[in-house]
Amino acid sequence: MTQIYDFEKNSPPILNERMIEREIEKKRLQRQTALVALAGILIGVVMVMLGFMLFKDYKWLSIICFAYVIISAAGSGVMAVVFNRKGGLLI
Repeated sequence: MTQIYDFEKNSPPILNERMIEREIEKKRLQRQTALVALAGILIGVVMVMLGFMLFKDYKWLSIICFAYVIISAAGSGVMAVVFNRKGGLLI
């Protein structure tokens, strides 16, 4: 098995409590972000299904549901591009 660090040449990186807490907080924020994104996707799916169910009787309400999904998807795409340009999550 190959070693990651050659301890005779260099010393390993110094870990302190602040660095470990920062990594834990970063992982917690990534998990929360993933859950919020999943919730947004599920809301979009529910709105599309509701739009299809209402199309026969309430066409205007159905159109509003579809418009909401389109606007929400466009906004999510813009936010994804902005976060990607800024280097991900701001921590």
